[in-house]
Amino acid sequence: MRELTEIRQDINAVDENIRALFLQRMELALEVAQAKAHTNDKILKPEREAEIIAMRSAGMPDELRLKYIALLQNMMRSSREYQYSALLSLRPDQFPLRYLETERPPRNVYYQGVPGAYQELAAAALFPDCAPQPVGTWEQVFQGVHTGEADAGVVPVENTTAGTVSEVYDLLLQYDLSIVRSYIKKIRHCLAAVPGTTLEQIKRVCSHPHALPQCSTFIASHGLEAVQMPNTAMAAQSVHEKGDRTTAAICSKEAAARYGLTVLAEGINDLAHNETRFIAVSRELIVLPDHNCIEIAFHIPNQAGSLSSVVSIFADYGVDMVGIYSRPMKDSPWCYVFYIDFTGNMADHNIQALLYQLHEELPFIKVIGSYRVTEPTED
Repeated sequence: MRELTEIRQDINAVDENIRALFLQRMELALEVAQAKAHTNDKILKPEREAEIIAMRSAGMPDELRLKYIALLQNMMRSSREYQYSALLSLRPDQFPLRYLETERPPRNVYYQGVPGAYQELAAAALFPDCAPQPVGTWEQVFQGVHTGEADAGVVPVENTTAGTVSEVYDLLLQYDLSIVRSYIKKIRHCLAAVPGTTLEQIKRVCSHPHALPQCSTFIASHGLEAVQMPNTAMAAQSVHEKGDRTTAAICSKEAAARYGLTVLAEGINDLAHNETRFIAVSRELIVLPDHNCIEIAFHIPNQAGSLSSVVSIFADYGVDMVGIYSRPMKDSPWCYVFYIDFTGNMADHNIQALLYQLHEELPFIKVIGSYRVTEPTED
């Protein structure tokens, strides 16, 4: 039996050979990209890759065959990535996605709910020079922006306790709108009731379906009945209008003050770290120099390894994925739309090469947002 040191020397020698051959293969890949810049030929040839993999892996021991196929697939993917980047340098006009580089201040902004809602506070923070206007539903927000009644709309997309707002993601694709701004607000729910009410009098509490589970411990510990309302501020408005001392609202301090309610308890969230991310949507995709986050939606082939391959592409480009979600496709049972948030700016060559590759290799991809991520605020 050989000594481990001697075996490792041979491994190092093999690795050096692999390194040299890899660099040689990338040089050849560059030549391929230069040739395809003139022929407009596709970089990805699935049939050819499958043929090469079958030929090269034939006759290998079963316990090594799949591992060798994985190695080949990774090498081919790296080769394609190199080609996409090189081709885009030679032919910038090949980048398939179009966007605006300037943003016009909106004349009007829609949000769902009534004055005092968290969404109104987010809209005012995102567009301080524009008085936001309330509408009844999230879909009305999207409809208003889609038809041009509003220039922008503000909706919640995610809460650190309740998770993602699935309906909003569906509406983004349904109405073909783009995320242009993002705002994270620290949420401190309060319990508010008509003046003169004591906590002991409260029998039920009303609020938005996402706000109620965020305060489940407080609700359960006081034996309160939870009643769903379309909006936290609507809950405050309802308590004010009915004047019922047995019913309180879970809402913001701003909503309580707006509707003349008394705050009986503050910070009743189950978790002290409770934040909601709001987005502003527009009819146009806009990319500004200070944008540092991008969101895409895409479909993948229904076959083994499809999602893993897409995720690997992000890693190969050195791009940080900060979120991934999925939603079922309404017209295709057991098929899904995937959403990925990742860091970067669409004007950067590396990001454009990544998006170019995904555009060429996936059956469907849409950039649904470019925006700047900022620190959470309580304002």
